[in-house]
Amino acid sequence: MQQGWQVRNGIENSTVNGSTFQARELTVHQYAAPAAEVRWPVVIGRIPPRATAFQPRAELRRAIDEARGEYGTVVLSQVLAGGGGVGKSQLAAHYARAAVEAGTDLVLWADAAEPSAVTELYARAAVQLRVPGASGEAAEQDAERFLAWLAATERGWLVVLDNTTEHTPEELWPVTSRGGRGRVIATTRHRGAASTGGDRTLVDVTTYSPAESAAYLGERLERAKCARFLDEQAEELAEALGHLPLALAHAAACMVNTRRGCGRYLELFRDRSRSLDAVLPARSGADGYRGPVAAALLLALDAAQQEEPVGLAGPVLRLAALLDPAGHPQELWGTGPVLEHLGRVRGTPVTADDAMEALALLHNYSLVTLTETSHREVTLHALTARATLDTAPDSTRAGIVVAEALLELWPTADYGVQGLAATLRANTDVLTRHGPTGLIQRPLGMHLLLFRCGASLVEAGLYATGIQYWTHLATTSERVLGGDHPDTLAALGNLAQSCWEAGRTDEAMSLQEQVLADLQRLHGSDHPTVLMARNNLAATYSEAGRIEDAIGLQEQVLADRRHELGADHPDTLTSRNNLAATYLEAGRVEDAVGLQEQVLADRRRVLGGDHPDTLTSRNNLAVMYLHAGDVERGLEMLRRAAADLDRVLGPDHPSTVLARENLLEVAGEPQPEAAQDSSSRSPSSDAEPGSAV
Repeated sequence: MQQGWQVRNGIENSTVNGSTFQARELTVHQYAAPAAEVRWPVVIGRIPPRATAFQPRAELRRAIDEARGEYGTVVLSQVLAGGGGVGKSQLAAHYARAAVEAGTDLVLWADAAEPSAVTELYARAAVQLRVPGASGEAAEQDAERFLAWLAATERGWLVVLDNTTEHTPEELWPVTSRGGRGRVIATTRHRGAASTGGDRTLVDVTTYSPAESAAYLGERLERAKCARFLDEQAEELAEALGHLPLALAHAAACMVNTRRGCGRYLELFRDRSRSLDAVLPARSGADGYRGPVAAALLLALDAAQQEEPVGLAGPVLRLAALLDPAGHPQELWGTGPVLEHLGRVRGTPVTADDAMEALALLHNYSLVTLTETSHREVTLHALTARATLDTAPDSTRAGIVVAEALLELWPTADYGVQGLAATLRANTDVLTRHGPTGLIQRPLGMHLLLFRCGASLVEAGLYATGIQYWTHLATTSERVLGGDHPDTLAALGNLAQSCWEAGRTDEAMSLQEQVLADLQRLHGSDHPTVLMARNNLAATYSEAGRIEDAIGLQEQVLADRRHELGADHPDTLTSRNNLAATYLEAGRVEDAVGLQEQVLADRRRVLGGDHPDTLTSRNNLAVMYLHAGDVERGLEMLRRAAADLDRVLGPDHPSTVLARENLLEVAGEPQPEAAQDSSSRSPSSDAEPGSAV
């Protein structure tokens, strides 16, 4: 039993209450030694109760147990590290309860958030266990005696240090155990050097697996007699919540208390006008989780803000929150727009090293995760991102900064870097779904990032997705900027191109004729965007069988482009490629072969041998050789074109697939008319950001 007094006495060296000495004013704590012998086993501290629908998390526990056994008795402490709400304490409590049930001699549970509280608990344990020399008069000395007893005793013991921090003193960690009979399990949000060492091993605790999320929701709602709320959208709800135990617990409690099913609750959760705390309200009954969810997720941010580089953790997290939770390129933090923005926010210049140190700091505090996944080196939980944005609702300036940084990272052409391009598209998609981010502003127009992302979809052969993308962008642009704004017409032109690539020729033709008429009305006949619109309409005429109309238009465009842009401009080369293909359609095989040979030579010289446009010309020329009766030459060129397209663009790209189909047709039935012509315009040439295609 702990007793405490505060006494006032002006007599120096007087005795108060027998064994307590005081001079002037002091506070004295004394632990009365138990009168009887210790009755084993002993539990000290309060182990949290088992969650209502506790998930055993067998795979994670296997990792924890392997961490203990991998180094024999060397690794005394397993440190369970992870962000807020991933269930670290419940896992530790599971081990503590299991130890109690197994009859372990001593199980001690300490809330390690406040070091002095751990010292007091150790001191109380020393007295309760009748540790030699423990007097109950000096907490620090008694705590040291307790730790020495842990190291020397032959009894089995488990010490749980819940919620340790980077400031938890080294002297509070048990460091050894005689015969390996003792064990420490610690939980922490901190993944830095303070949580690792010779006697500790770090175990990352992440979110539930989809199966665990489903099991949790099912059991939690069943126990509340609300199984009827577990509808067909339960899996989608768990995915939206990021499988975070904290979020699932609050969501289940909210569903029980408001009598809503998973589908209805999911609608509320996706309503971005509501804050995270509004859709995951703090209330009892959430399996022990209390308090606002946003505060729980961002608990460590204030501490991170105070560490070097001081003042950068918050601004970095607010930018990261606008990006794809599944990951963005680490190189983004060395771009000019990001460094300039961080410098403005902090008030002093910021270098790329400063930004990376801030990211590492956020990683150490489990607010982001740094991975080795190429192009997705920086990840964070979607709810952490939402909580961050809730605390900084004005994201317009930050959104523009992120857009400019993504655009700076985007290569001129996607071929050869398909993985990076896919990541940049995903991050652009997430950015555009974050409320007002300033990417479409009147009268400025649409940010170039939006055009680059759409062009990338076409380059990747994702034509159906491109149609959806450009339809949405054209509609939004018309609403915000007006129907005659150049960016609205550019979006419609790109929509037409996506329709053409997808084989929806009539839709493409209708859109292109509309765009061409509007552009001629606004700019006259010689404007570059008008020439591009004519070029694209001519290709569509050819696809629709209007060969003579196509040839007339293409010859006019080619002459104008030669005059305006020069013979070697990529757009001029595209016009020559398309005209050659149309000559072939008209039966002018000799004209087609001669022109395409010139195009291939010029594209090799100007663009390089591996550029997709060059490979397209090789495929087209091979088809033309077949039509001309030069089967052996055409077949060999087809083989090389198919192999190079596979290498450069990947096996699933439509151009690669078409080249393989051509090869298969020719090899199986070598009639020239069986081969197909890939005379599509190169997206990298014709789908320039900000221009009509």
